[in-house]
Amino acid sequence: MSRPLPRPLYLLSGLIVGLCVLLTSQIAASQEDPLKWLPPGSRIEATLSEYPARAVITEQRGGTPGHLARLGELVFRSPLTLGRDAARRGLSCDACHTNGAANTAFMIPGASDQPGNIDLTHREFHFREDDGIDNPVNIPSLRGVRWTAPYGHDGRFPTLRAFSHNVITREFGGPPLEDWLMDALVAWQMEFGFTDRDRAAQTGKAYRANCLSCHGDGATMPDPQVHDIGTGRLVQAPTLLGLAESAPYLHDGSAATVRDAVQAHDNLGLPDSILSAAIREAERIGTVTRRFDPETLTGDLRRLDGFLDLVNQQLLDEDGKRADRIGDMVAMEIGHIHRRFDVEAVEARALIRDWARALARLVRTGLDRDYPGAREQLAALKEAIRRDLPRLQADEQASLYASAAEGAEKGADQ
Repeated sequence: MSRPLPRPLYLLSGLIVGLCVLLTSQIAASQEDPLKWLPPGSRIEATLSEYPARAVITEQRGGTPGHLARLGELVFRSPLTLGRDAARRGLSCDACHTNGAANTAFMIPGASDQPGNIDLTHREFHFREDDGIDNPVNIPSLRGVRWTAPYGHDGRFPTLRAFSHNVITREFGGPPLEDWLMDALVAWQMEFGFTDRDRAAQTGKAYRANCLSCHGDGATMPDPQVHDIGTGRLVQAPTLLGLAESAPYLHDGSAATVRDAVQAHDNLGLPDSILSAAIREAERIGTVTRRFDPETLTGDLRRLDGFLDLVNQQLLDEDGKRADRIGDMVAMEIGHIHRRFDVEAVEARALIRDWARALARLVRTGLDRDYPGAREQLAALKEAIRRDLPRLQADEQASLYASAAEGAEKGADQ
């Protein structure tokens, strides 16, 4: 069973002496439990101990994403991307589209009529955009998004950049993202592929005759046109690849199953035998055999190490302001690791707080234009994290990482 989230930690602002107020507050906030800013019963994580399976196109081809895409991963994961209100509540691009998949567990009481749905113009989600209309929409998957333009349920955004700008500034009410960060965000989203993708999957006559022209198959992408299938709303037909991990279906999540979604189409007029065959073939295209990967301590530390390299690059470029901007986001990644340890894991939590303080100091050094000194401090921080790993592992049973390891073992035994 999943363990409950640890209790919030008190702010660290009084402990980080001599640092600027903004950076201190960002690191302090990164250690807190963001759920305290959301209505009771809210859930913004896909699961507590697992993560939707990673499907990064460059990695699937045997490579490694470049600097811009790796920066984009940090931007995608950071609540700071979406503005002050989102940062306080722990909401990020990744919260709704975890690892590019649809977060079907996402729930904010009042703004969600069911898990996986959100009313983007409800006061519980974005109070300044409350339109007084109950109109939740289903959170879409971003798997394979590079191939599925235009964007939005109704296809009104021609580019991924325009779509992302709308999400940040209108849906979340945040300030426009600086160009260098938006470039990175788009680059990372363009890396989202499909899990278990089988372009050789064969479809039968029923699917080809009734579904292929709008939805494509394992080898072709959907028709970019919008259609009214009988819901009274023009929507773009989604790809059916990865269908199994994105229920419920339709733009408003009103279809619990693939059959329900198909039967919502007006004037099908198909004999039940053909309808059933088309549904079976659609489900075969959408099969996902690996939905989740365990979230591990070593995996999180590996990702953190890569994000610290992003700070180092800005120090090499002698751009203290950009190093500071990235450092704020990395501080929240440190907070993510900290929150995964229960309060009884005293030593582990203390070590992680030390990392946050060290990050704050080196960023301050960079802002003072002592770039060699900042790089030395960053190297020392990376070494401290490697040195501290065995001590964190000693406390791992008092963390959510233990739940992930137990789940992985059970999966291997089955």
